[in-house]
Amino acid sequence: MSKTLRSAALLFLTLAILVFSLFASQFTRAADMAADQSGGGTSKSAHDRGGHDHSGHGNVPAGVHGAEMIEAGKFVFSYAPMFMRMADNYIGSSKVSDQTILTVQSPMKMMSGMPLTYHVVPTAMDAQSHMLNFMYGVTDNFNLMLMTTYLKKSMNMTTYSTAMSSPIIGSSSASTSGVGDTVISSLWGIYNNFEKKVILNLGLNIPTGSVTQNISMLSPMGTAMMPYMTMRASYGMQLGTGTYDLLPGLSFTSHSKSWSCGAAWRGRFALGDNSQGYHYGDLNELTAWSGYTPSPGVTYSARIQESIQNSIHGSDPMIYGLMQGTNPNFYGGKHTDLFAGVEIAGNPLGFKNKHLSLEAGKTILQNLNGPQLGSSWTFNANLGMGF
Repeated sequence: MSKTLRSAALLFLTLAILVFSLFASQFTRAADMAADQSGGGTSKSAHDRGGHDHSGHGNVPAGVHGAEMIEAGKFVFSYAPMFMRMADNYIGSSKVSDQTILTVQSPMKMMSGMPLTYHVVPTAMDAQSHMLNFMYGVTDNFNLMLMTTYLKKSMNMTTYSTAMSSPIIGSSSASTSGVGDTVISSLWGIYNNFEKKVILNLGLNIPTGSVTQNISMLSPMGTAMMPYMTMRASYGMQLGTGTYDLLPGLSFTSHSKSWSCGAAWRGRFALGDNSQGYHYGDLNELTAWSGYTPSPGVTYSARIQESIQNSIHGSDPMIYGLMQGTNPNFYGGKHTDLFAGVEIAGNPLGFKNKHLSLEAGKTILQNLNGPQLGSSWTFNANLGMGF
């Protein structure tokens, strides 16, 4: 993406958040008036009903990070696991069969110089992310965060013979696991009137995750004596990006009586190629949510998220083979997810400065640079403790 297009896209996302903020402000003002008329103006905001604490997660869904701040001198530790399932192969917005993928040409060449087609088709992928998050309130309007992650990824694949009729040879699975990238981030409170907040995020991704993981899979050209081949894992199975990435973000949250809402934009922009000669395409995520607190300490939420990412730029010469995941062009695209969640604040229940958030999501639309596996579902959790 050119610098002009990138700037235009970022401007559009920022304006979208501001427009949402305007509508949210009107909504919360109307909710205030309705609650005052029905309850004599004595009800409290959702923030107050949940009990103010220092766990750093006031009425924000489990899958949203960096949309809440803590007071000066306070410290928060949180554990945020994420589980994701990918299934079915897509080209654009259409699901495609294994037989279709077997006709897609690979960059690999035969001895004659003719291109080969893909013969290893992924059928499903599971990913786990276990994130540890440390936040410190330098001032009320300036917080620092450190995030580190442990990842585990596994993929199931079907291998077809390179013979003319492409019969199935069999299925295999492969996995990678280890420490992922590390993120350092700063949060800047640029507006706060207690019920409405705007927070700016400025972060940096540090490439501590491996990009040289190897896997074994059933070979389409294997023999009875050597049916498996060991090779460098595809890009999506690696544990990190290998690059320093700029991580900007902007969020808006609002609380009014039993209702809350918010919107956030997050970006990820690589600052150069990694040691293997490539970098991931620009990523933009825009999300909006609404929450309802029927009783002190319990908030239900609904959220929508749109993710847009460009394909990988460059390539790793050691990542090759007859599987679509070895092609850097078959990464990125767009997908829209819907989430439903619940947050339990500890203060009203006697667990001071603690919270637990859970959230489950389903992909409803996707348009991918395929063939590639599509997103299926995601589960987020967040357990926070303030000190």
